[in-house]
Amino acid sequence: MLDILSLIESDRRLQLVFTYDADSTAIFGAGVPEFLGTLRASVVPWRQALQSRFDLVIAASENDDLHLFDAPIVLVPHGIGYQKYYPRSRTVAGMNPDRLVRDGRVVPAMVALSHPEQRAHLREAGPEAAARAVMVGDPCHDRLRAGIHRAPAYRAAFGAHGHTLVVIASTWGPGSLLGTVPDLPLRLVSELEYDGYRCCAVLHPGITSAHSPWQVDAWLSEARQAGLQVLPPEAGWQAALTAASCVISDFGSLALYAAAVDRPLLLIGDGGETVVPGSPIAALAERTARLDPDEALGPRIDLAIRRHSPGDHAAVVKQAVGAADLSAELLRPRLYRLMKLSEPATEASFPPHDVPDVEPREVATFVVGTEEAGAATKIVRFPSTGRRHDLADKHLVAHETRATLRQLSTARIVYRRLDDQDVDHFPRWSEEILRQWPDAAVAAATVGRSTCLVRTRDGVRRELTLTDRTIDPLIGASLVYLDRLPPAEPLSVGDRAVTIRVR
Repeated sequence: MLDILSLIESDRRLQLVFTYDADSTAIFGAGVPEFLGTLRASVVPWRQALQSRFDLVIAASENDDLHLFDAPIVLVPHGIGYQKYYPRSRTVAGMNPDRLVRDGRVVPAMVALSHPEQRAHLREAGPEAAARAVMVGDPCHDRLRAGIHRAPAYRAAFGAHGHTLVVIASTWGPGSLLGTVPDLPLRLVSELEYDGYRCCAVLHPGITSAHSPWQVDAWLSEARQAGLQVLPPEAGWQAALTAASCVISDFGSLALYAAAVDRPLLLIGDGGETVVPGSPIAALAERTARLDPDEALGPRIDLAIRRHSPGDHAAVVKQAVGAADLSAELLRPRLYRLMKLSEPATEASFPPHDVPDVEPREVATFVVGTEEAGAATKIVRFPSTGRRHDLADKHLVAHETRATLRQLSTARIVYRRLDDQDVDHFPRWSEEILRQWPDAAVAAATVGRSTCLVRTRDGVRRELTLTDRTIDPLIGASLVYLDRLPPAEPLSVGDRAVTIRVR
């Protein structure tokens, strides 16, 4: 919806308002007031809207009482095209004949299609409504593609520069990714090396509508403590898909949108009985590798990335979206024609999505150890989640406030992050930390993206500077604890060599 509005929202001849039926029992109704509040847009009560005259109504569902509006109505798909049946029915979502035609009158003045083949499906559902169908492509698809050049900036916003960004995308319902493999988010952050991967979750708003944001946050709290970035349902997912190194999805629209930006993709499940046979999502399922939830995640993700070739999904995306990258110039003139206004002289185009303001997720506690990697020693870190890791030189590194009391009581290193202006606080802070936690051998604080200040229990102080700013300088504290400074052999973290200056 917001993608479509981006084509007309700046026109000073128009006043855009939103409305919703607060009395509706639909599951997706929960959270709508809060979302509209974040837009800071004008919201008209439903009953008032039904009693008012508008020049245009744009709706993403035919299930509301659209026939009561005094305005031409544009009906657009919810998601990418018409791919799913309504639960426990064989009615295609978006094509309910009882809603498209009321009292012998076709309700929408225009039914937007993303692909010409959808006209035949609409004709089967309601021949009268099919006469109002117009193929305009997919606005969301085109706007996603308009931001592909921003992928490096998106990756940086997710803290994934120099890392493999794994995005899990879940629709709602019992057959969804979270419905079938609810422990996948925690398993991802538990199994993937922290210095090689970043993990992000994109959840359908129906999940929080059904269970509440509080409940979903509680279910994912342990994974979030281990570094999982959970995006709000209303924003940021477009940047996440574009930035992703690999997307793990169910059979929701985000799987096809990930394919549209040519991301390596792994699917979970079979879509159940809601997937329309012969639909693009069904075709994607036939051609895309599955993730077995019981297999090791890291090797499977790495394999999917290695096997992916540019254009692997092109045929399926072409089946889902007609007139790719032309939606703006197809759709905008029709909207103005319905409003009986002249179209602006400016080019019709979708702006790329903004770089999201993502709050970094600080890992509460790391399990750190070493592995032999040829002639080098590799420093390996995992978030501490209770999963066992077979590492040499294993030790716990705990954040001073985010870690639990039990973790801090057994940690060999206690750390914090410092701003440049707080560096002078380190001597006193480190002394107090070592006094407070008698099992800790090292107190450490990182400063910026390359420096780690260290104090050992026997009073030795070091300032360590890593030349590679994509490596967390906290690694330096483990090198001090392991007595690997100066290093007697090459050191690596993730797939990067460690070069460090000590003073």
